[in-house]
Amino acid sequence: MLASIAKGTKAVEKGMTHLALASGDAMPCIGLGCWKIPKNDCANVVYEAIKMGYRCIDEASDYGNEIECGLGIQKALTESVVKREDLWVTSKLWNTYHRKEHVKAACLKTLKDLGLEYLDLFLIHFPIALKYVPVDIRYPPEWFYDPNAKDKRME
Repeated sequence: MLASIAKGTKAVEKGMTHLALASGDAMPCIGLGCWKIPKNDCANVVYEAIKMGYRCIDEASDYGNEIECGLGIQKALTESVVKREDLWVTSKLWNTYHRKEHVKAACLKTLKDLGLEYLDLFLIHFPIALKYVPVDIRYPPEWFYDPNAKDKRME
């Protein structure tokens, strides 16, 4: 966490609500992680969290609930619980989209699913590249073992 604070020199203080990033942005210290939130609960969980004061939402295409998370965010925005600029929304690039030519499409898919015009942070989920899988074949791409796929490292 300290490495993400501006210049890595400021410690997290008790009661601190935001981290000052080197970019000049301020990221909320506490956020809601959406991993493992069931689809049928996700929209309401996100909406209620925003109503309670959460301003940082952590998502990823691999979680399989970005559409539902987006519905919760949209409900909070529509009801004027919060303004978009007061939220910090992070999502992540999955391992099957690491090649340069797939990054933009993956990000646009995430934006569409979340119903947002922009993300505050888009991370590489894991530094492990996997074989590309088109969205229309399998989405979310997830960890997937294909026993028929040849592993070039094993040849």
